[in-house]
Parts: sequence; structure tokens; C-alpha cells
Amino acid sequence: MLRWFVIGLLRLTFRILFRVRVHGNARVKAERLLIVANHESFLDELLLCLFLPYNPIFVVYTTAAQNRWFRLLGRCLIDYVAIEPNNPMEMKSVIRLIESGRPVLIFPEGRITTTGNLMKTYDGPGFVAARTRATVLPVRIDGAARSYFSLLKGNFAHSLFPHIRLFVQEPTHVDTPNAAHGEQHYLAGQAMHRVMTDMMFAGRAEQTLLQALLEASRIQGRNWRVVGDIENVDYSYNDILRTALVAGRILARRSGEGEYIGILLPNVATLLALIFGLTAWRRVPTMLNYTAGADSLQAACVAARVRRILTSRTFIEQAKLGDKLATLRDVEFIYIEDLRRQMGLLDRLWWLVARFKPEAFVPPSTPDEAAVVMFTSGSESKCKGVVLSHSAILANVSQLRSVLDFSVNDVLFNALPLFHSFGLTCGGLVPLLCGARVFLYPSPLHYRVIPEMAYNESCTILFGTNTFLGNYAKHAHPFDFHRLRYVVAGAEKITDPVRELWFEKFGVRILEGYGATETAPVLSVNTQMAYRSGSVGQFLPNIQYKLEPLTGIESCNGNPCGQLHVKGPNLMLGYLRYDQPGILRPPVSKFGAGWYDTGDIVEIDADGFVYVIGRVKRFAKVAGEMVSLGVVELIAAHASPAHEHAATSIADEARGELIVLFTTQADLTREVLINAAQTQGAPELAVPRRIIHVETLPLLGSGKTDYVTLKQWATAA
Repeated sequence: MLRWFVIGLLRLTFRILFRVRVHGNARVKAERLLIVANHESFLDELLLCLFLPYNPIFVVYTTAAQNRWFRLLGRCLIDYVAIEPNNPMEMKSVIRLIESGRPVLIFPEGRITTTGNLMKTYDGPGFVAARTRATVLPVRIDGAARSYFSLLKGNFAHSLFPHIRLFVQEPTHVDTPNAAHGEQHYLAGQAMHRVMTDMMFAGRAEQTLLQALLEASRIQGRNWRVVGDIENVDYSYNDILRTALVAGRILARRSGEGEYIGILLPNVATLLALIFGLTAWRRVPTMLNYTAGADSLQAACVAARVRRILTSRTFIEQAKLGDKLATLRDVEFIYIEDLRRQMGLLDRLWWLVARFKPEAFVPPSTPDEAAVVMFTSGSESKCKGVVLSHSAILANVSQLRSVLDFSVNDVLFNALPLFHSFGLTCGGLVPLLCGARVFLYPSPLHYRVIPEMAYNESCTILFGTNTFLGNYAKHAHPFDFHRLRYVVAGAEKITDPVRELWFEKFGVRILEGYGATETAPVLSVNTQMAYRSGSVGQFLPNIQYKLEPLTGIESCNGNPCGQLHVKGPNLMLGYLRYDQPGILRPPVSKFGAGWYDTGDIVEIDADGFVYVIGRVKRFAKVAGEMVSLGVVELIAAHASPAHEHAATSIADEARGELIVLFTTQADLTREVLINAAQTQGAPELAVPRRIIHVETLPLLGSGKTDYVTLKQWATAA
């Protein structure tokens, strides 16, 4: 009786002090129930004891049970057993507990997080769940890590009484069908890890970009300096919010709700602020690629019906864009230098009042509304406008944070352009919304400068493409990247020479990922806990996929293979096309609404790792056989790793199509390529019959090879 009185009193106290709220249905009827949760603080056992409608037995690891506060808690309120996580005999005792019908609660991580994110999960809990066929109830604890009962150190902001939420997910099961006895333990552990990562993502809040920024600023503090750029100024959350909301208010007077407003600026803090400011006032920032030609810029403006472009006189002069922009028709240029002069006394007074609760002083918006328009790279055809909602962008941010531990102690270096979805989401929004400092650099092409800048800024995370990373490594001092924890690559396939150079010179393993602008953009990525060389990692949480079989490519290495279609919360709203200006067209897939056809051919192995074979459009039909142009490039890279290569195809009367290889090596011969193909086990059909030497390959602003230009060169040749 006394125990229940104490529990009731503590529950009331926690509701008042920590504002604890339980989301989801925690009442599950099951004969065998295993509750799993992430481990954020020393409060976790007490929270779950007080707010879950069960009286479970807590399974804790021996190291945790040795804590004196936990032993006191155990004697008073909870029942627990202490085990060694890698002792199979002790795991059998847990199995017997579940089979007895008593609910069991376990933390698969075993220890309290020291990163603020999910840490290593042990295989034991997964094996127990699979062996007993228990119903698994995942519970995510959110907020306890910000209390003084956590183990987070460094720049993490702590609060005396943070807001704590418990997100109860839908019950699930851990199965290992057709697994050999020796593999069951490993496979069950992997399945439990996926349950935990899905749980970390599922607890996210549905927000707009402004709401997410305000939440990050409340957690870390308005004065936390989070963005730096080449102006040598560090901007705090308060600086970003002030610029965003005041500039957005001025621009709102010159535009209408829902209007697409072009942004033509380099990587500077002001650009990030303007994205938040325009979306806060229900205008849609449309990211224009200033490295594209005049025709591409005009096509983008037509597709999105852009009538106003926000840019800078200084930038236009320094980048020598005047002649290009002078050709654009039916657009008005708004200069940020003028916005500063247009900020009057009323705007300043408005900010003094609005700063305390900004969301109450801007028009209400919903997460499903259009937030940003990005344009596809146009590497193979005319670019299309991709309309991304607040929800899609923030879903992708949450998906990345559920598998990679970004923290406030990190410094991220981003030279990828923010007009590209990889640069915006990964290099801009992820650090800003999790409190990590980001340094924005205006061009990824400064191969000698960027390693030195990364060294001076003590960067711990770097995003890049194969081309950029390869050139950084060639020009960097071995100590320039000594603090890097993560190097994440995307947009193009990482070649073996680049991967090996980074490992040999800096001791850094490149984490390769994969995505598309249409998915905001990341679909899969390798992580420290799930890595396979040559793959682009496993799919992020809540990504569904289907493979469309292709004639002649039914399987790869015995694994499923086909054209990839995906569905998930990070999928775009639709396209804006040049031939149908301003009309939003949802994605089309043979699998129905809500699915997106990536146009990529992938292989997926038994552990869920994805291997990109190539694009459907990047296959040539030579003598009746399908030949991947990506394989052609890999053969050339193997034959000549120190140079750059790109393949395309042109029509050929005799063989259907003719493969043309562009290379920066002047003396590369077909005989050398044949030997490389034989070494790799590639067919001789994949060896190009025509080789053209170029000084440099044409690149898009995103770092991808410009295959449109190469096709034109091949046709002209």
C-alpha cells in the first residue's frame, strides 16, 4: 500500500516539475511482453515505472546496477535483475522471465547515452525477443537527456526541469525466418537495432521549419553561436531569427502568400536565415543555381513562375553574373543590401515585441505546405522544380539524426552549395536544428583552401562528393582533417582510389550515402554501426521500397535487383515543369500514389545494404545487350585511377549504340581498358570503342558530371 502511495505521489510530482506526457497507447494485451526503450538518464527507470501501466521486471546490465542511486531505487520501487549483456546463460534467465508471463523491460543500449543519440545496441535483447516470440513494445524517452541526471558533457545545454515526453510506438515482433542456428543471434540483434532506430525517428514532432528552429534555440539557448561563414562572423540563433523574421516581414510587403521567390546567393548565413524567414511568412524560397547557364536559369524561373529574385549586388559583381542575369526575362531583382535600408523603426519595434514568441506574430502555416523548391541537377535532361514540404524536409533531418549522432560538440564544414538538396538538408538544416556549429564556405572548387579552412575551424564532420573529396585529399596536409569523425559522401559513386586515399592519408572511412532531390534528399547511408564498403548503406527509417524487374537484370550476385521505387515521409509534394509552369504534378510510379520512381537500378543484399548499379537512362544497348555506363566508368577508373573519366553513348547503325569514353588521360588506350575489364570480370562489350581526351570533365554546381554537355560533345565528335 505504501509503495503505491509513493508511486502516485512521485507521478504527480514528475507531471508538475517535468511536465511528463505520454503519447501513444501503452496498454497492450499480450501473453509475453518485452518493453524496449532508449536510455537517456538515471531517471529513465523511474519514468517508465511511474508512467507505464505495467509493473515490469527491469533487466539492467551489471555496470548500471552497481550505481548506488539505482540500488536505492530498486529497493524501494522497482523489481530488477542484473545481467552481463554478452553472457548467453544470463540471457536464458530473461527468456524464462518472459515465458512466465511477467512483462520485462530492457534497454538494448545497456548504458546511458553520452552522445544524445542512439548508441550501440546489444544483440541479446533481440535474441530474447525472437526466441520467446514476445510482443515488443518500443518506448522512446525524449527530454531526460537534457536534465542534470544525464551523462551528456561539453556544450550540451542542461535544464533543471526539462520537458519530458514518452512516445509509445506500435507493438511489433522480432523474427529471424529461415536463419541458421548460428546466425539467429546476429540477425535478431540487427532486427532489434532497426526497431530502435525506427523508434527514434517515430517520436519526431510534426512542425514547420520555423517551429523546428525555435525549438532548437529554446533547447540550446538563443545566444548559442551556430553558423559561421567567410565574413568571419559567428551568428547565434537570435541573429538568425532576427534576420529571418524581419527580412521576411519586409519581403512579405512586396509579395503575396504562396508566391515562389527566387534566391540567388552563395553559402552565407544570410541565405539560411532567408529560407526560414520566407517560409515563416508563407512565401516559398526557390533555390536557383547560379552556376547554371542563362537558359537553365530562365527555365527554372518559368517552371516555378518566379517573378522576384532575391540576390546581392556584391555577389553578382564578384561572381561576374551580370551578363547572365541581364538575359532573364520578366523578373524583378531584390537586393539584400536594399532590405537593410528598408528596415524602419516599426520593423525594429515589431521585433522587440515578436522576439519573445515569434510564432504568434507570423501567419499560421502547416507542416504539409510547400517550404522550399529545389531543382534537379539537370545532368541528363532539363531541370525540374521539386517542391518539398516542411514535413518532408524535417522528416529527412530526423531520419539522419536517428542513425548518425550529430551533436552540439560537432563543427560541420559545408562547401556544398545550398541550392542543392544535399547541401541544404545535410550541410545546412541538420546542424542548425541539432545545435552543431556549421561553417559555410561559398565554393567546393577551392581544393587547396578548403582543407586549410577545415583545419582552422577544427571541423569534425565534412560532406562532399567523390570529385570534391578526391581533390581535397590530393591537396591536403595529413593533419588538416585530424579531427574529422564523419566524412559523408553522396551525389555520385565513391571510387576505390578516393576511398583508399582518405583511409591511408587521414585514417578516415568515407560513409557513402544515396538519395535524390525528390526525397529531400537522403534515402540510405552507411553509418559507424552499419557499414559495408561499396554500398550506399541501409535505408533510413520509414523508407519503403519496391524493385521493378528489368529484362536482363533480374538478379545481381544472387540478390534482388531492379529499378527502385520508394515511399516515405520525406517524399516531395510534386514537380514544377517548364512545359506546365506553376502546376504541381505529383510523382508518378507504376506502384501508385505516394510512390516515387528513382530511375536507378539497385541491388539489395540480405542485410538490407543497397548497391547502386546505375541509372536506367545510363544504360546503352550494344549489340542487343544492356551495358551499364557506370560499369564503363569503373573499368576506366581501375585502369587509370589518377585521372577522371565519364562515359556516354550515341546512336550507331551497326551496333545500336556506341559507347564513348571521355578521359583526362591523354594516352589511355582500348587495350589497357580491355585488360582492366578482364581483371574486374566485366564483359568486353563494356569496353568503349571510342576514347576522347579532354583537359577537364564538365561539372554541374553540385559536383556531378554534366552528362548533357558530354552527350553534345560526343554527338559533335
